[in-house]
Amino acid sequence: MHRYLTILAILTIASCGQRVKKSSDMSIMPFELILYDAHYSLGYAHKFVVTNRDLTIIFKGELEGEKDTTLFETDLQPNEALKNLSNISIDDLLENYSNPYIEDGSQITVVLKKNNKTKTIHLSNYYQPDIGFAIEFINGIIPTKYKINYNKERLLKNQEKNK
Repeated sequence: MHRYLTILAILTIASCGQRVKKSSDMSIMPFELILYDAHYSLGYAHKFVVTNRDLTIIFKGELEGEKDTTLFETDLQPNEALKNLSNISIDDLLENYSNPYIEDGSQITVVLKKNNKTKTIHLSNYYQPDIGFAIEFINGIIPTKYKINYNKERLLKNQEKNK
């Protein structure tokens, strides 16, 4: 019986050590990603705020007298996707990605803050992989009615067609 308890104690300590190791491996660098999905013709935008801890969606009314309203919020647990999102390199992103052959359509602005740096990125009918990953991450968490329309295949097809 004593040997059984000793083995059980060793297994418990080992498994606790593994849990600690996993959570230290999942340390997420602090960041803030703000994404504006504008609906100009309807006079509003959705503001998506993602940090290493939570995600919030805010309705931004563009008409006089409209107030910002929080539509959705949730806490985020450390995971590989959130870690990858926190590792997006600000320095590698351009300020503007645009398909000049399409005047209307997808208009997305992203503000990325991390390591005491801030960069604003505007995408006009253009697929950019890092921002695409961020949008997929957000869309994977939020309710369907707030999903960001960022169709990778259509955007890439239009980019290729107009080169």
